[in-house]
Amino acid sequence: MWREDNIIEEIVEDSNIEDAIKTVLRKRRRKRSFAGRRILADVPKAVERIRQRIRSGRFKLGGYREMTVDDGPKVRTVQSVSLEDRIVLNAVMNVVDRHLKVRFIRTTSASIKNRGTHDLLQYIVKDIKDDPEGTLFGYQFDITKFYESVDQDILLDAVKKMFKDKILIGILEECIRMMPKGVSIGLRSSQGLCNLLLSIYLDHRLKDQEAVAHYYRYCDDGLVLSGSKKYLWKVRDIIHEQARKARLEIKSNDTVFPITEGIDFLGYVTRPDHVRLRKRNKQKFARKMHKVKSKKRRQELTASFYGLTKHADCKNLFYKLTGKKMKKLKDLGYKYKPKDGRKRFTGARIKSPELMNKDVIVLDYEKDVPTKNGNRTVIKLELDGKERKYFTSLEETLFICESAARDGELPFEAHCEGEVSEKGLIIIHFT
Repeated sequence: MWREDNIIEEIVEDSNIEDAIKTVLRKRRRKRSFAGRRILADVPKAVERIRQRIRSGRFKLGGYREMTVDDGPKVRTVQSVSLEDRIVLNAVMNVVDRHLKVRFIRTTSASIKNRGTHDLLQYIVKDIKDDPEGTLFGYQFDITKFYESVDQDILLDAVKKMFKDKILIGILEECIRMMPKGVSIGLRSSQGLCNLLLSIYLDHRLKDQEAVAHYYRYCDDGLVLSGSKKYLWKVRDIIHEQARKARLEIKSNDTVFPITEGIDFLGYVTRPDHVRLRKRNKQKFARKMHKVKSKKRRQELTASFYGLTKHADCKNLFYKLTGKKMKKLKDLGYKYKPKDGRKRFTGARIKSPELMNKDVIVLDYEKDVPTKNGNRTVIKLELDGKERKYFTSLEETLFICESAARDGELPFEAHCEGEVSEKGLIIIHFT
């Protein structure tokens, strides 16, 4: 595993710190607090103060307070740090998460940008459809009190395997050591770092060494599919062994089962021919709708429930509980045309490290698109069968796209080669 260096220079860039301030102070209550008003009164001064706290190598958290949060069936104790400490950690993890993401396998999710429950659910449904004989049985597991059980020394060792930058390691160690035992549930850094821990001890062991075809992880919940029960019991033993190496414990209710019984995972129950919403989620919504009388609040709840049911086969359920018929947007015939005539590309934004040494199809482009870093060219491309958009300021790339459009050669296939600039940034060339 190669280790990343010079990350701290990306973290202390003005744009990154300003983004962290906007993210943390997006809520009105935080903006009106004493600390929030102090920061917003002189943002450049706050940016410089935060930069010096990060770059000095002497960053310390200023303590924390605890609160109890009712998270559905669980009651959790979470920790909260000061507003400025939260901004510092947000600025740090904005960059750290970006570097971590390229190391994670594609079927791991939770607290990863553009990878949520619905993204992972699509992979499971697709794999069951494409490989019915290889997904007859499932093995599910969960880690006991994951955040509270994380061994701080092992987590810090995982960080040192990933990064060289001593200042960054010092900041992350301060976050890891904040609690007497385990890691904080409420800290911005805990999610990404714990994902790194399980990526090293579980994900890459199962995918790289054991070549497990159908493996999915959402934070500390995991699922493996196979056509053989015997194989799944073997994988189960490996997962338990790897958990022990990380000083973690798998819950005793882990089980191997035929998927016709239903895979209760990610808030849905998935079977070979359909997907349903988890019973607890249906009941929770029905009880809320029964109690709420406000029309506006009922509309908000209905919209939220639609966001859940549209990813499953739940048209009848949605109608029964809301009295509204669910329709797909493509069936409504609405088509928006921007007044300025400029193109609006769909698909998630993709960064340069994710394009290195990849083959793509360049579909379209739009030049002089305003961004916070100046005007950029936006490239609409296809990678692994999915549409993506890539922002670049490279004149060479714009020249290639304009030439291809002029000659009627759009779309075209290209290979992405990466070049590291003097600032340590990756520049992509289409070849």
